[in-house]
Amino acid sequence: MTWTKVARKDFEDVARSKMLWGLIAVFVGFMGFVVLVALGASDTSEATGDAALRVTAQIGQLFVPLIALIAGYLAIVGERRSGSLRILLSFPPTRRDVVMGKLVGRTAVIGAALAIGSAASVLLVALAIESPDLGDVAGLLASIVLFGAAITGLAVGISAAVGTRGKAMALAIGSVLAFLLVWDAAAAGVYLAVTGSLPGLEVEAWYFLLKRLSPVGAFRALAAGFVQGDIQPFFRFGLEEIPPNTPPERLTLSNRVSGSPPFYLTEWFAAATLACWGVVAAGAGYLRFRNADL
Repeated sequence: MTWTKVARKDFEDVARSKMLWGLIAVFVGFMGFVVLVALGASDTSEATGDAALRVTAQIGQLFVPLIALIAGYLAIVGERRSGSLRILLSFPPTRRDVVMGKLVGRTAVIGAALAIGSAASVLLVALAIESPDLGDVAGLLASIVLFGAAITGLAVGISAAVGTRGKAMALAIGSVLAFLLVWDAAAAGVYLAVTGSLPGLEVEAWYFLLKRLSPVGAFRALAAGFVQGDIQPFFRFGLEEIPPNTPPERLTLSNRVSGSPPFYLTEWFAAATLACWGVVAAGAGYLRFRNADL
C-alpha cells in the first residue's frame, strides 16, 4: 500500500462520514449569509457584488482555519490512540506514506468542501445580483482553497507530532488564536519598538512583511488582489492609528507604502508563503512522528 492508496482510503472514509457533509452544509450556509450581508451593504448591484467578495474574504479568515483544523487535527493521532494506526503500519505503507497520504486525503476533503461551498455562493450571487467579475471570483476561490490547504497541512502536522487527542486539540485551538489574535499584535508591537509609534496610514514595507508571514496574513494579501479595497484583520484591537471611517480603498498597500512594493509584498510571495506553511508544518510533524513510540 503506497501513500496514494492511503490518501484514497482516507478520502473515502471521511467522505462516508457526517463530517464532510456537515462542513459543506455549514460552509454553504455561511456563504448564503455573506450574500445577504452584501445585498444589504449597498443599493447598486456593482457595489453589492464587490461587497460580497470582500465580506467573503474578510470572514473567511476565521471560517477557513476552523474548517481545516477540525477536519485535520485528528487525521493521525485519532488512529494512533484507537490502535488502528498500528494495524495500518503492519502493511507495506511506511510512516512517511501515512503522513503523505493523510495530507493529500484531508486536503482533498477540505478542497472539495470549500469548492462546493464557494460554487454555491457564486450561484447565489449570480441569481441575486449578477455582478461579480468572474476573474475576481475565480481568483478569490483559488485563494480560499490554497488557504485551506495550508491550514490542513498544519493540522496534519500537529496530528502527526503529538500523541494524544487533547494535545492535538490544544495546539489546533492555540494556532487559530495565535494567527487571529496574537500575530498582528506582535507585528504592531515590533513596529512600535523600532519606530517609536504605532503603525499609521503610511508605514514601512517590512511591517506588512511581518503581518504576511502568517498564513492568515498571507491569505489576506493574496485575496486582496481580487477584491476592491483592503481586507482588514478579523480582529483589529485598534493596533493601528487609522482614522475612523477611513474607506477601504485608502487602506490598500499602494496607498500605505511609498514607492514600488518590494518582491516580498507581491501576490506570488503570499501564495508561496501559504504553500510553505502547509508543506513545512506537515514535514515537521512527520520528522517527529517518524521515530515516535506508538
